[in-house]
This record gives sequence, C-alpha cells and structure tokens, in this order.
Amino acid sequence: MSKNLIKYFDPFIGSLGPGDCLCGPYLPNSLARPGPDTVPPHRTSGYGHHDLNDPSPLKILRFSQNHVSGTGGGGRYGNIGLIPFTGKMTAVHGGFIAKEEKASAGYYTVKSSEDDVVTEITSSPRVGVYKFSFPGNQKSNLLIDAGSIIQISGERAAGNDIGISVGGFIEHISDTEVIGRGDLKGGWGHDFPYSVYFCAKYDVPAEIIEIAKDNCLIKNNRIDGANSKIIINFGNTKTVNVQVGISYVSIANARASLEKETKGKSFETIKSEAENIWHETFSKIEVTGGTEDQKTLFYTSFARLICMPSDLGIDDENWLWKSGVRSYTDYYALWDSVRNANSLISLFDPELEANMLNALLDVADHTGWIPDAWIAGHSAHIQGGSSADILFCEAKLKGIEGINYEKALKQMRKNNEVVSPDPFLYGRYLEGYRDLGYVPVEDCINCVSKNIEYAYQDFCIGTLANEIGQKDTAKEFFKSSEKAWNLWRDDLKVFAPKKSDGTWIDPFDPNKPTRIDYWFDPYFYEGTAQEWAFSVLHDIDKLVEFHGGKEGFDKHLDTFFEKYVYSWKEIILHTPYLYHYVGKPHKSVDESRKILAKKYHTGRDGIPDNEDMGCQSAYVMCTSMGLYPIMGQDIYLLTAPLFEEIKIKLGNTNNYLTLKAEGAGDINKYIESVTLNGNNFSQNWISHHDIKNGGELIFKLTDSPTNWGSESPPSPSSKS
Repeated sequence: MSKNLIKYFDPFIGSLGPGDCLCGPYLPNSLARPGPDTVPPHRTSGYGHHDLNDPSPLKILRFSQNHVSGTGGGGRYGNIGLIPFTGKMTAVHGGFIAKEEKASAGYYTVKSSEDDVVTEITSSPRVGVYKFSFPGNQKSNLLIDAGSIIQISGERAAGNDIGISVGGFIEHISDTEVIGRGDLKGGWGHDFPYSVYFCAKYDVPAEIIEIAKDNCLIKNNRIDGANSKIIINFGNTKTVNVQVGISYVSIANARASLEKETKGKSFETIKSEAENIWHETFSKIEVTGGTEDQKTLFYTSFARLICMPSDLGIDDENWLWKSGVRSYTDYYALWDSVRNANSLISLFDPELEANMLNALLDVADHTGWIPDAWIAGHSAHIQGGSSADILFCEAKLKGIEGINYEKALKQMRKNNEVVSPDPFLYGRYLEGYRDLGYVPVEDCINCVSKNIEYAYQDFCIGTLANEIGQKDTAKEFFKSSEKAWNLWRDDLKVFAPKKSDGTWIDPFDPNKPTRIDYWFDPYFYEGTAQEWAFSVLHDIDKLVEFHGGKEGFDKHLDTFFEKYVYSWKEIILHTPYLYHYVGKPHKSVDESRKILAKKYHTGRDGIPDNEDMGCQSAYVMCTSMGLYPIMGQDIYLLTAPLFEEIKIKLGNTNNYLTLKAEGAGDINKYIESVTLNGNNFSQNWISHHDIKNGGELIFKLTDSPTNWGSESPPSPSSKS
C-alpha cells in the first residue's frame, strides 16, 4: 500500500464554517486531541469565529489537550491549556494573531505574530506533544491553565451550552514536571461535571515558578480551585519540548501514558510514529484515479470518520467501572453516525464496530439503558430514540461476530416497554406512543420526527428478534413499527403533528420549520416535514405507493431536490439514492454527484454542516466509492464510483473487496453493466454478504444514462 496517502489528509478542511472539524493533530479514536483554541466566542471545536461572517483574523488564545470534532451545540473540552510567550510573566494572556499556520497528518504548527514564538504539535493516543521555539532574546515562558474550556458564547456562566471551570489544582513537583487536575462542566448533551488529570514534562529545567491567584502572581508551587494556573519561566532558552499526558481517571494514568507512549522520544520521532499510524489506517481503503482534490477530500473524510469516539481501553481510562470490556467515550452522537458512518465502518473494520457496540451494552449493564450519546461519563441528549437499536439490528444482519445479541434485544425492547425516568437522556417519550399509537404534540418537542424514528427502531427490534428466532416478539414489533403511518397526512403527503385528541395541527407548513432554531422545533428535529417523510426506511414501498407509484415518487423526488431541500442535514443524506427504489440509479448518481460537487470542497469551509461523528464524511466516501449503505439494513446501493480502482481491506482478514471502473470520473458516471467475481450483476443494490469475504466488482461505465439496475431494491417490510 502506498505511503503517499497521508499527503491527502488536509486537517484544515472543514475547520472553519459549520464543519467544526479539528485542525490540530489526533490519531484514530484517540483520547488526546491537542490543538489550537481561538479567542471566544469560537466554534464548538474551539477554533474559528462563532459568527461565520466575522472578517477579523483568527486570534489563538491557547493550545488545549482534548477536543470534540465536527459537533454542534454547546462547546465541550478544550481542557488543560498551554500558551507560550516571551517577556514579563503574566497570568493573563490575550492570545496572538496566527501566522504561518500549517497542518498535516499528525502535525500542526503556527507562529505568533506578536513575539515570533513557533508552536509545533504532534500526539500519541493519550499525550499531546509540543515543541516551542522562542526567539531567545527575551524570557521564555509557558502558562498552563487547568481551568481552560471551550466557551462558544465567550461568557463565564454555568449552563448546558457554556463551559466553566468549577475546581481543580496544579502542583509543580520538580524542575521538569507539573501535575494537576481540572474540574469542568458544560457542553452539548448534558451539564454533569467531569475531571481531566494531567502530567506535563519538559526538557528544560524551570528557572522561575509562579502561580496565579485571581490572576495575581504568587511565588508558590501549588494552587487549588477553579481556573488554577501556573507560569513557568525557562530563562532565555530557545527550544522547549513539552509532553502532556492526560487522563480521565488519575494523575498516575496520565504519567503512565507518558512513560508508555513518549518517554525518551524526540518530537520528530513521535511525529513520524503518528504519520505511520495514518499510513496504516488509510491503507485500509486505497483509491486510484480521480483528481488530487477528490483524493484529498476522500482521505480527509476518512480521518474525520474515525476521529470519535475515544478509545478508553479495557479497564484503563473508564473512571466509572471495571468490567473487562473495551470502553469508549464521546459517542457524539449515534443519532448522526447511524445514518451511514457505522455502516461504512462495519465493512472495513467490523471488529471496531463490534467493540463500539459492546461498549454500549456495557454502559447499559451499569446504567440500565443503552445510550444514544455517551459523553464524559453520562448519557446525553436523545435526539430521536435509541439509534443503537438500528446498529445492533444491522450488525446481526451483516453477521458481525462477538456481540451478545440476546442481551442487546432485551435492552432494545426496554426502550419500547419501560417508561424512562428521563427521556431527554435515555429511553423514549413513551406514553402517547404506547397508548395512542403515535407521539402527540403534548408529549414532547420534535414529536413527529421522534414518532418516525421510534417506528423504525421498533422495526429493527423486530428484525433482530426474527434473526435470533424469537418469532412472536418479531411479530409484535413489526406491528408496532406501523405506528409511523398514524401520523401520515395523505393530503400533504407528509407525516404531520397530531394532538392527543386525534386532531391535526392546522394550519401546518410542511416545507419549513416552525422555529428558526429547529433543534427546538415542536414537530421535527433539524428538518422539515418534507425531509423527514423520506425516513420511513422500513416501508419505502408504501411511501412510493402513497405518491402514486414509481412514476409519481420519481416526480416527487425531482420536485424535492428542485424546491424543498431546506438544509443539507444528516436526515436527508440518503435521499439522492431513493431513485434506486424507482429503478433509476442513473438519477441517484446525478443528484448525489451534484450535491458532492456543490456542497463539499477542499477549503477550510469545505463541509456544509456539522461533520457529526463521520456522517458527512461517510457521505463523501460512500458516494465516491459508489457504495451507499441504508442504515439498519444489510444492503448497499450501487452507483458509478468516482475512482478507477478502490481496494478495501476487510477487517482483520487478508481479504479485499476491489471495485474497478475504467474511465471513471465526472464524464463516465453511468453504469452500463456490472460483474461480481466474473458474473453479471444486474441489481442496483448489493448485499453485505455478497462482499463481506472479498471479491471483485467491475463496473463498465458510459457517459449517458442506461437501463441498468431498473429493478428496485426490496422494501424491508415486505420480508416481515
């Protein structure tokens, strides 16, 4: 496999604008994700202006050790901040305007416009690694802030969306080592506090140590309380190397990570090791052909896909319990990744998918509920039920091994059968759905979209029950999945809000949200009725029928893409591919390629919306490969690949799936014929079982639409 693939990872893509992606270095599923934080108010990644129209230059406030990537809502993390500077020691640093910023796989660097200090950053899985180059003509200083935290509003006020320091300490224990802890709270999903421990070591002995008490300097080696800071002076030293191990468990764990991952290694060695990890990762999917920009977008998307969740190891960095199960944090959130990202991971790394699902079952064992988002030791905002129900169903259909599906089914059923004490964080708003057959407007916000998602999750519960031989349970939940249609308004051809007395909300506009901040829309989450109508994935046949059959649904899709797309959110990423269900995959490729070209590019604002735990990235990758998954199912919809050859390593095996498409590109984008392992393949979809052990798909392409793939995929409900 080519080691040149890392040149196609550009960390700046999506770092500005709504993408909220990290430009600092990280490794796949790593705990440490160090990088720059700009002056508040900034994006949820800590970087960039919160106001997209702000023309002022970026001003970097500090470099912190942990970040989320691609998320919306309130900011989280940005903890254990470092800022190098020259001259007089101070506890208040206003930041600097960035110049000469560069980033690549496993590396970030920037120069301060104020004092010409150069910061270079790389990382190992749990250590942020820094090289600070000072001019040497003034005192060289480093400020460490245990209370640093991302604040998208720039206000010091506690609240669900506002980060705040609530405690902690810093202690200077030798001339080359500082330890400490930050106690923080705030961020999307929940407001429970959490702690970050750190151990920082540097290769130049400190000459002067001062702590900050209410931002006033005191000569002391220790400080306790919120916003604890320490300032270290290194004399006129020109270069200082600093390694910061972090842990969610203890200082001992933070120090152990330093010992294990970076002790005795130079900055350049650690940087090279990070590059090698990305070499190995990208070699799991190697593409040939396409333009340089297309490959850059593809591999940058690949890096985003596997940024989160964070791997905590087995009985290592999980501060809540020990169970012998590999733990993860920062599922941020399954509601997003379930749309396509988990499906893609289950193809090239089914072992990772199994580990992540087992970690969710482990959470359920200890908390009673499968989380939809699991962040900093707590379940977080449920946006539409338990997306894990969909993932366990899909994993079983695809034959992913090593998961206790009987245990999973019990937890999945609980979502339908037990009233949650706090459905904002886990479970469902169940009473109306159970008693009336739909979620009425009185029960909760986003009531219609929740109803649609509950119904699909019930279908997935029924499918898993059927797969493991529990036929009566399967029948019960297949019946429950029909509740989606209890909110169908045939006059509007959408699902619509209904009161508990059975009357419709009128007037009702299906083409725009009721609120501008559509997270709090009373009827639909992050979308419109028109958009959500395409999410009844278990019964596409009925949806087609209600639009007058295939011809009518075909015209409806045309009109939707011409007039009604409100914003390019997770819930409609699959919609260009619904032309497959009317036997016109050439229109799927037309629309999906049009969107790919219009909404994604290699600029810093090159992602049209929050990247959201691989969801937008998986759209780019799957569209480029011509394999688009349908969540909760075991099929991929086929379109012409963008690349001439794609070689996918299938997990921990020596098997490869190879897709070949001679002449692929922007011109030859229509399928004339397909062969699978030498045999003609006329379906416009392919089963996971057809490719899970490897093989060769060969596409013959042309520049004009053809009749290939005119047979529509089966609707899952037809099998129930």
